[in-house]
Amino acid sequence: MAKTPTAAKNAADTPLPEAGAEEAPAKSSRRKLFVIGGAVAAIMLLVVGLWITGILPHLLGQTNHHKLTGPVYVKVPEIVANLNVPSGQDSYVKLEATIELADPKSAKIAMTDMPRVVDVFETYLRAMRPDELRGASGTYRLREALINRVKIATAPAIVKDILFQELIVQ
Repeated sequence: MAKTPTAAKNAADTPLPEAGAEEAPAKSSRRKLFVIGGAVAAIMLLVVGLWITGILPHLLGQTNHHKLTGPVYVKVPEIVANLNVPSGQDSYVKLEATIELADPKSAKIAMTDMPRVVDVFETYLRAMRPDELRGASGTYRLREALINRVKIATAPAIVKDILFQELIVQ
């Protein structure tokens, strides 16, 4: 079948698709994706950086309104207890101490549990011998043992230390 001159003219008028014409839209769409992806990554890095430095929570009004408080001290009533002496002679210990707690909430718990704390102190002291309380090492062991017992007696309270005002062994 032969082509007519008008068909040949129409075929010549229609442009043939060029190889670069299809690649141009593909390149521009890739470029747009890279630009958008880069912008999203830059924004994410900016937000993370502001959050880590603490600027973003401040800008959003999420500042920490908690007032930092120092330790709270609760005085333990004076305790006089007899010590465990096998020879039958009398030996006593007099203890005045203060409990160092982390916060006011812990102090409130310790004050309500003070009868239990006094009982723990007296029970432990009555089981001790006078030679166990001698010297710095004896005082250190007594402090550590009482801290552990007070932590158990005032369970949710945070006990930091026990400070001795007076410790007399007689």
